[in-house]
Amino acid sequence: MFTPYFYWYDAYTSAHIIDSDGSDALTDHPPTLTDFSYKSVEWHKTQLLDMIDAGIDVLLPVYWGEPSQRRLGQPISAQPWSFSGIPPLVQARDQLLAEGKNPPAIGMFYDTSTLQYNAAGRRIDLTTPYGQQWFYESIRDFFSLVPAKHWAMIDGHPVIFLYSSAFAENHDQTCIDFLRTAFASDFGGRKPFVVREISWHVQADDVYAWGGALGLKNPGLASLGPGYDHSAVPGREPLIVDRENGAFFERNWIKFLRRPSPRVMIETWNEYHEGTDIAASREYGRQYIELNRKYVNMFKAGLRPPRPRGPYSDFKAVYVILKQTNAEHGLVQFDHADGVTAPDNIDNSDCRVMVKTQHAGRYIYFRIDESFKWADTMLVEVNVEYYDAGSGSFRIEFDGSDTNAPFQGAYTASSSIVTLKNSWRWLNATFKLTGARFLNSQNGGADFRIAINADTFAVRKVTVARQGLPEEAGAVLHGLQQDFAQPASSWITVDAPPGTFHQTNNMLVAKTAPSGFPRLILALPNPNLDVSEILARLRVVHFADQNRSLGGIGFALRTNTNTGLILELHSGQSSQRMLAWKNTQTSTGPTADYPWRTNLWFWLRIRHQTNSVTLHPDLFARIWLADGETPEPTAWTAWWDYYPQFPHQKGWPGIIAGIDSSAAIECDFFLAKGDELPEITVRLPPLKSARPEFTTIACSPSAGIQLILTGTPLSDYVLETTTDFAKWSPVALATDKSGRASFADKTAWPLPYRFYRARSLE
Repeated sequence: MFTPYFYWYDAYTSAHIIDSDGSDALTDHPPTLTDFSYKSVEWHKTQLLDMIDAGIDVLLPVYWGEPSQRRLGQPISAQPWSFSGIPPLVQARDQLLAEGKNPPAIGMFYDTSTLQYNAAGRRIDLTTPYGQQWFYESIRDFFSLVPAKHWAMIDGHPVIFLYSSAFAENHDQTCIDFLRTAFASDFGGRKPFVVREISWHVQADDVYAWGGALGLKNPGLASLGPGYDHSAVPGREPLIVDRENGAFFERNWIKFLRRPSPRVMIETWNEYHEGTDIAASREYGRQYIELNRKYVNMFKAGLRPPRPRGPYSDFKAVYVILKQTNAEHGLVQFDHADGVTAPDNIDNSDCRVMVKTQHAGRYIYFRIDESFKWADTMLVEVNVEYYDAGSGSFRIEFDGSDTNAPFQGAYTASSSIVTLKNSWRWLNATFKLTGARFLNSQNGGADFRIAINADTFAVRKVTVARQGLPEEAGAVLHGLQQDFAQPASSWITVDAPPGTFHQTNNMLVAKTAPSGFPRLILALPNPNLDVSEILARLRVVHFADQNRSLGGIGFALRTNTNTGLILELHSGQSSQRMLAWKNTQTSTGPTADYPWRTNLWFWLRIRHQTNSVTLHPDLFARIWLADGETPEPTAWTAWWDYYPQFPHQKGWPGIIAGIDSSAAIECDFFLAKGDELPEITVRLPPLKSARPEFTTIACSPSAGIQLILTGTPLSDYVLETTTDFAKWSPVALATDKSGRASFADKTAWPLPYRFYRARSLE
């Protein structure tokens, strides 16, 4: 955990606090200006203590020292701030070590702008012996000021971060090779651990990208920050990335933790000019210190937090309608230097057309709302409504997983290309994108772009859809929905012993009853109303008996009579599993085999649509895996032509418990649809992890107790151990792509017994 540390402030001379014209030089401000100075040991000590609280492992003083600044014959205290500010920092760290504290170690952030802006007034060419010596001496001087016991090292190599290469006249691998050789010669054979900024075209030990304060960047060593605002810096174009009261910082931390690298840099600790500080400030207090510690703890424990919920969580699709002022619904189209558009109207349709620029590439950029992104890698379909005129072609380039694509997959090309046919019509093109990451890695923070090989191109709508959700997700329709997060006040329990239906952990649990027709009925606003369709998400938690009804969902239920049209999850003979229709008034209906499994969520859709024609179904059922990726099948799994052979039934919808079995089902979403029901926006709850299950694979004095935990793939669980049920010791486990995580308890064998339990992190 690294962070750049800006130590150029000096309250005694107002350096980097008040500009030359007397204006405020800072966008954000320290809590106090008292002793706010690089010369102050106490100020450095306060910063180090706060870094301990924030979980920082390595501070990186941003070093502007260069050979032509040195004042020959003068003591360090009389040198410019880059030199003279280091000894007080070292003294502060010495004091904290003496107090038994563990302050961050010191690495170097080499601000390479001094390769162009320096006291010598020359731009340094790092391909020449002179330039390489200049480059090395800047680094040598820094490490000469920091005793080796304070160095931050990785595998015994002192850490150096390089800022942008753009300030050098030229550079190549020889400057890095020279640095390694010269450093080892002067510092006891140690070679540095060089972290290059991504603009350096050299081989180094790691790579980062400056600009993490604007949004997560992770080419190898991640960088992220709280936002950006350089309003106080003279002569710059306005650029503000709003902090959103910490939400921006948290979002980027969560994005990083979902796909972490071994190292991360917070940009920055205290760059108050540009408003990228997480240090204590007058504006934000210690908010960002505490937030950073929260996520550092998760990072070091190897935990992946649940994705943040937002306005487009679990929507089927997001889209943007392009026109003079775009209509954005979870998808934003924006212009960039090589992706400029202009509003137009073609064939009575508002749209935007591509505008040629000085750049060779021709693109239209898009950014997806963070709340729509549901996984580390995603399968999506992008639909483009375009005007087919002229010749040429286009495709999608998306932030994907193809590491052979430019910028480690940021510009992964779609497998299909659409050729323009000059039909002079509005057409649709659909691109299936696999392995999409959508980490805002493209220009301007885009998630994907339309790459155009044509002289003219117009677009009126772009939609991004996920295949693994029902079409109702995020839609406006007439119906009633329940996610069981709140008390189910509109539900009526009928013919069920106490405890048959109960809510827990944002779910409804339906246990089997010994007899009768136990049902939980959703009371509609009017007793004469009916529903045409039900969509529910269920899972069977456990069952033991064969040839039993485990429960299900149904239409036409009533509180005063045992009527209803029910679709049951059923266990048959010899481990057979099926769906079974049932008409409680008359008979058992048809069945259909389906290999449902315990501890997995499934979508269940049933439709009631009577007709008087024999051999034409009136009841339809469909089931499919609710994993967020599996698309809803087009065919119905089971159907029944019950009318007019049996009377048409009307009533309310509900959930049915099983009979005479040890089974239980859980439901976390129930949607009843009907034309006369209120208008709603369908909001799906987040998919809940599978219940953890244990398997013992070894038990011996040498191996201890070895367990395999099985659960949802790529999810986090907490395994807890105890011997007395009073004190539980937690261990974080993360499942792999197969849903498995291993745990070895080598301290268990001498004990007479050990107890284990596990839970998901939700």
